[in-house]
Amino acid sequence: MKTFIHKTSTKLLLLFVAVVLVASCKKNENDNLGPQRLFKASDISISAGQTSAKLKWAVPLFAAGKPLTYTVDFSTDQTFATIAYTKVVDTAGITVTDDNISVRVPYYARIKANAYADQPESKYVISSSFTLTGIQLFENPVRESEIRETSVTLRFAADATLSSIKVTPEGGTAITVALTSTDITAKLKNITGLTGNVKYTAELFAGTKSKGILTFTTLPVTTYSVKLSPGDDLAAAITSAANGAVIGLNPGTYNLTTLTTFITGKTITLKSTSGTPSDTKINFKEFDLEGTGAGITFSGLELDGTTGAALYFLNLIGSQANNASAATFTNIVVDNCIVHAATTAFLRADRGSAARDFKITGITVNNSIVYDMGANGSSNYYTFHLNKLEFTTLTISKSTFYNAGPGLVTASTTYAGATIPVVNISYSTFNGFGGNAKYALLDANANPISFSLQNSIVANTPKSGTVNAAAIRSSGAGSTSVFSYNNTFGLYNALTGNVALTFPATVTQTGNIAIDLGWTAATTTFALPVGSPVRTASSTSIALGDPRWTY
Repeated sequence: MKTFIHKTSTKLLLLFVAVVLVASCKKNENDNLGPQRLFKASDISISAGQTSAKLKWAVPLFAAGKPLTYTVDFSTDQTFATIAYTKVVDTAGITVTDDNISVRVPYYARIKANAYADQPESKYVISSSFTLTGIQLFENPVRESEIRETSVTLRFAADATLSSIKVTPEGGTAITVALTSTDITAKLKNITGLTGNVKYTAELFAGTKSKGILTFTTLPVTTYSVKLSPGDDLAAAITSAANGAVIGLNPGTYNLTTLTTFITGKTITLKSTSGTPSDTKINFKEFDLEGTGAGITFSGLELDGTTGAALYFLNLIGSQANNASAATFTNIVVDNCIVHAATTAFLRADRGSAARDFKITGITVNNSIVYDMGANGSSNYYTFHLNKLEFTTLTISKSTFYNAGPGLVTASTTYAGATIPVVNISYSTFNGFGGNAKYALLDANANPISFSLQNSIVANTPKSGTVNAAAIRSSGAGSTSVFSYNNTFGLYNALTGNVALTFPATVTQTGNIAIDLGWTAATTTFALPVGSPVRTASSTSIALGDPRWTY
């Protein structure tokens, strides 16, 4: 009996202790958290834009009608060790602007209800991260031709409030360049004194407010083998140059019009020291790459075949004694150049006795303008006449071609090469070309090829005579053809009685548009209309065609 009473008493005692502990916990919870939760903010929502962000939060229903205030702090980290901006508001929301916090920097906000009557201040509630995206008055990326080794030209939209550009090298000290009224009117600033091969961030300011930001990398510093000035013997310098030589040309005009210029068994570079094609010119008769090891790079030059009555700009030969002898060339690069006036072709590479007698790794045309090639479309030779040539890549980018041949590319001689050649054309403008019954864009016939023409503008065929009704011929086993995100207009097979050019069913087409920009076959400048859909129609939502025409 005693044992029973003892056990019962023990159980009652334990139950009493448990009830006391629960009550104590609830009391402590209410003591510690209840008052601080009475008016505490919750459910923060944020709507952030270019220069301002609106923050709103929920408050308990019983807070309605009470003159409550909230303290809002902004910080770049969730610990709020440093407060960038703080404000007390008497509403359940706040708008913060670029007057208060920096643009393009992630921020957090924390909010607390301030003490009211007999209630202490609440605990903080912290928002998710948000960023003011900032205004972007740098409307376009930096033009490639305006990036130099130690300078850059930056272009921006008109805004009378603009005051400076801060240029910061990666890992280095920023410099600030003031903008004059002349700069603002011109909507550009040339900044000098930079270091070669360095990534920079440029930020545009109106007072202390950021109005745009972009990055660019200066060109690597060129080590010239020799520098020439007008009047020096360029032909002799080319003849005596060693393999790998870089010949620098100071501004002025140079003449190579009497004889063909042979680049024999070596690869050299001809480059303007200014980087500006309009101030450094070579009048040429013809550049011939001769024999194995021959290759050439042109950079920052105007190359004019008018005075020399040029037939070709570039001509590949095995040797002067036997044009058809086999040869393996290195590379051809035409970068930031203006090339014009050759009556037959821009590039001829079909002189080998048989397919694959001539071989080359890469042919590149970048950021260049090519015009008046191929006798107004009546030549027998395509702009890039690559029949029988075994090549790895032909790359055309950010360039303009007009009145530049009866057709763009031919590689029609069938051969079994080690790899399928790749033709990649992007962000380029083609106008007023074609003729002599050629295929306007590509004739690969049954030769395997990988062809891609994208993000470009192709307009107005033919220049004279007729072109084939099919824009592309390519039926080789393993071939692929892509024609996507282009704007086309005025593409016909003849000047009169014409029919529109067609594309074989094997050509992949996506995102193409057909907006007539008002150009004719005689048009020579190709500025894109302000507000035109062509300015945003590329696969990356930027302008189609050669970027130079968007400025």
